[in-house]
Amino acid sequence: MNSSDDAPGMGDPVVVSRMPEEVPAGEVLMLRRWTASMIDQLMESIEASQPELELWLPWAGPMPTRTAELEVVRAAERAFAEDRDYAYFLIERASGDLVGCAGLHPKADGVVEIGYWVRSDRTGRGYATTAAGSLCSAAFRHLPEVEQVIIRMDQGNAASASIPPRLGFTLEGEEAFREVSTSGHTGKGWIWSTRREE
Repeated sequence: MNSSDDAPGMGDPVVVSRMPEEVPAGEVLMLRRWTASMIDQLMESIEASQPELELWLPWAGPMPTRTAELEVVRAAERAFAEDRDYAYFLIERASGDLVGCAGLHPKADGVVEIGYWVRSDRTGRGYATTAAGSLCSAAFRHLPEVEQVIIRMDQGNAASASIPPRLGFTLEGEEAFREVSTSGHTGKGWIWSTRREE
C-alpha cells in the first residue's frame, strides 16, 4: 500500500476510483489492482520473462531494478486511487501466482487502451485474451464516458496481434510511424478497436 508520504493531506479532496480493485476474469484468473505489497512476485515474473518482454516493451530492457520497479508500482497505485489509470496484476486462481499484468490507459475523450503481458511460462493458455476481454467489459461497465477501447501492438508481435480478433475487435488500420525502441519492433503497428454499441 502507499507509504505515509503518499497519503493525502487533511485538506486534499478524496478521490475514489470508479474501477473495482478486483475484476473477475473467468474461472482461471483474477485481475487485482497493483499494490506495492506484491513487488517481489512482480519482480519474479519479470525476471522469468525478461528475454521475451524486452523484445516488445522498452521498460524491460535491461532488467529493471527492484527499486525502480517499486517506484513504478507506487505511481500506478496513486494513479488508480486518483481515477487516472488502472493497472492490474493477473493472478492465477489455482496457484495464487502473479502471472502477468494488464491495464486500462485513458488516451483521449472517450477512448481507453488495453495493454497486457503474460509470464513466459504461462503463455499459450489464453490468459492475455481472458484478461483483455474482462478489462474491456469492465471499462464499459464502470466508466460511462468510454465509447471506444483500443489495443495496439507492433506488427512483429504476432502473439499479441492474435488476441483482438478473438475478442471481436476490428482492425482499424496501420500505424506507420511507430518508434523503433526495442529489438523486436518493426516500426509499424496495428490498431484494433471495439465500441460500446458493438
